[in-house]
Amino acid sequence: MELAPIIVFAFNRPEHTRQTLEALMQNHLADKSELFIYIDGPRTKDEIEKVNSVKKIAEEKLWCGKVSVVESKTNKGLAASVVKGVTDIVNKYGKVIVLEDDLVSDKWFLKFMNDSLTVYENETDVVCATGYIYPVSKALPETFFLKGADCWGWATWKRGWDILEINGDGLLKELEEKSDF
Repeated sequence: MELAPIIVFAFNRPEHTRQTLEALMQNHLADKSELFIYIDGPRTKDEIEKVNSVKKIAEEKLWCGKVSVVESKTNKGLAASVVKGVTDIVNKYGKVIVLEDDLVSDKWFLKFMNDSLTVYENETDVVCATGYIYPVSKALPETFFLKGADCWGWATWKRGWDILEINGDGLLKELEEKSDF
């Protein structure tokens, strides 16, 4: 199985970033995976030191088998950073696993994501896999399908990313046109 590259999106929270990277490093398959750490630029002069601390943490260890730090000199904001980063990586590799800088993954997260990307690769009704479900009171099967996506640890293929609609107004208009209201 060819492992999916991983992106961690970080900004100005050094300790959160450290916890995310430490947990990722403990994952099975981390030592065989390629990691891209995207660091958004500061919004103000007051954030420069924190953003620089995040960069220092990103560069202090070999968190995965291969690590690249992608630093933005300007602040793009989380949404624009995610769209740009995921687009760049899926266009190059065809798939990606995505984390933000405040997530602590289980040691089996990368295996689950890579297995999901392999099992559902040709299932066009499946556009992403996620490693999180909100707490529920009843027992759930090991894997199951939901309509929708979650941003707390996810993976996708280029084919899934290519159908993403980032224009909220356009999406609302399309929904209104299809609705019976």
